[in-house]
Amino acid sequence: MLGLQEGDLGLFNVSQASISSRAHFELTADGHSLSLDGSGRLQNLSLRSSALSEEPIAGIDLAWRAKGSAKLDGSRAHVTEGEFSLGALRVLAKGEYQRSGSTFRVQGDVEVPLVPCQAMLDAIPDGLVAKVKDVRLAGSFGLKGKTQFDTSRLERDFNLSWQLTNSCRVTEAPPKLSVDNLQRRFTRQVQGPDGSFTELESGPGSPHWVPYGAISRFMEVAVMTTEDSGFHRHRGFDQEAIKNSIRENLRQGRFVRGASTISMQLAKNLYLARTKTLSRKLQEALLTMYLEQELTKEQLMELYLNVVEFGPMVFGIGDAAQHYFNTTASQLSLGQALYLASILPNPKVQHFVAGGAVSPGWTNYLRKLMETAAKRKWITEEELEEGLSETVVRGLAVPQRTRSSERARSHGSSEDESDAGGFGLTPPDDELRP
Repeated sequence: MLGLQEGDLGLFNVSQASISSRAHFELTADGHSLSLDGSGRLQNLSLRSSALSEEPIAGIDLAWRAKGSAKLDGSRAHVTEGEFSLGALRVLAKGEYQRSGSTFRVQGDVEVPLVPCQAMLDAIPDGLVAKVKDVRLAGSFGLKGKTQFDTSRLERDFNLSWQLTNSCRVTEAPPKLSVDNLQRRFTRQVQGPDGSFTELESGPGSPHWVPYGAISRFMEVAVMTTEDSGFHRHRGFDQEAIKNSIRENLRQGRFVRGASTISMQLAKNLYLARTKTLSRKLQEALLTMYLEQELTKEQLMELYLNVVEFGPMVFGIGDAAQHYFNTTASQLSLGQALYLASILPNPKVQHFVAGGAVSPGWTNYLRKLMETAAKRKWITEEELEEGLSETVVRGLAVPQRTRSSERARSHGSSEDESDAGGFGLTPPDDELRP
């Protein structure tokens, strides 16, 4: 295949792969632009790619068709017709890209024509969905989306919308994935600070498990404020969070913010490795759908708070409450709960100063989170006032309190952070470094 040998570009079983194509190219008279009208097909392609999957990906059968033009200096590309087919799964796309200096503008439309959910899963090579390939699905899936943005003015010119037709549901899950396993003691693999894996007992009835009713309600408020403000309204995927994440990553020019909901994080913690691959995201999406389908929000929250990592080898809210504050999960204060939730994105980094108190910068961050929670009516004004008086101290079950006059001098004015919940309220930069 095109002179490629075994191992080139991560390919294997090269002799069994084939490629066919038909294309018409036309160069403009000035030599600045090239137009394309063509199609092609890759059959039985096999490769290894750490960006795609930890597993080898074998038997890829991909067809494409495209019509468009582009400037050879890379400043513009225009696709008038585009189609990619992977088995029964088809993706139609058209759009335009324009670059000017360090900024660029994109306008595009994408469509996934209605397809049976099982046919869509069957179309994906096993190496990308190794853990969920035996899941059986019913229903159908379709998508129509539009985007338009200019990176030089993202606040004014950013539009991302989609219409989703999704009646997919899991009709059969293999025993190793069944949610029935989560209703009793189970074991899972966790990764230690040195990268090694160990078996950890979890689930209702295990020594460190804390039932939902025995967890301070401030803990649920805290993770909703920092991680997933739409937890009770979405079904595992938060459209607004996805939009905000894409816009912020475009603004920064790098990946700085994800859009993982609590349910998505739970799916990852229960079933998947930490590796950032396309395979993990695909499987995470299906498993999130399954968890949301089978469990109540209360069950999801109980599981999440009992399996999430709060520090090196500190898993679950029971251990975290004891480890950091020498207390139980039921007795956590608002400040303590928000501190634990605030370290979830990077639990290896702590924010205590000499004497055990949370640093002034992180304390102000926690107070802004409290104000956000109050604006959303998740806590009362009395609970807010009590929380604002807290100074969270490591090892101290009962937080220290300050008078309101002292608090006003240290806290200063508060900004309106109505878009917190992981997508608007940023911790102090100088405390994010290990």
